[in-house]
Amino acid sequence: MSRPIEYNLDEVLDKAMDIFWEKGYTGVSMADIVKYTGLNRRTMYSLFQDKEGLFKDTLDHYYTKLSQKKLLILKENPGKKGIEILLNTFTFAENFKGCLFSNSIREKDFVTTETFEIPKKFFVQLQNGLEENLKQAQKAGDFSGDVHGMALTIISVIHGFHVYGKYNHTKEDSKALFKNVIDMIK
Repeated sequence: MSRPIEYNLDEVLDKAMDIFWEKGYTGVSMADIVKYTGLNRRTMYSLFQDKEGLFKDTLDHYYTKLSQKKLLILKENPGKKGIEILLNTFTFAENFKGCLFSNSIREKDFVTTETFEIPKKFFVQLQNGLEENLKQAQKAGDFSGDVHGMALTIISVIHGFHVYGKYNHTKEDSKALFKNVIDMIK
């Protein structure tokens, strides 16, 4: 009688998150995943059905572990201050990987609509949160511009930040970038 294989699902998803983050969905094979996570193929397929099933669960895990905290910052810190706190969480560093959601957006054509909806939903929620904070900033007299346009600008800067950070690792540059964005909110 074979002994049941023991695994920690969070650890498996953390390892899968790392490899998808590093190589992207299309750059990873099931053999890579099996090797990287330590699970055998049979267990991998029984848990996730296929590579996309694992990718989808990994995106859900990333949302729960990291991304929803960004949304909470806006919700718990009204107005311009919340946006400033949010943007100050982003910084360039050595071995910068960017955002798994930003990285995954480019692979839309290789996954199902259901899987693509996970990062898309986050950015819609982020836009809504930014718009709410900008409306609060307007009421406080801290912002007089176009709420929708500024929210789109901030999201575009965040996406660009995740690409630019792949080759620029200076913390000073990331601080200068987001200070400039904060200064535009007036």
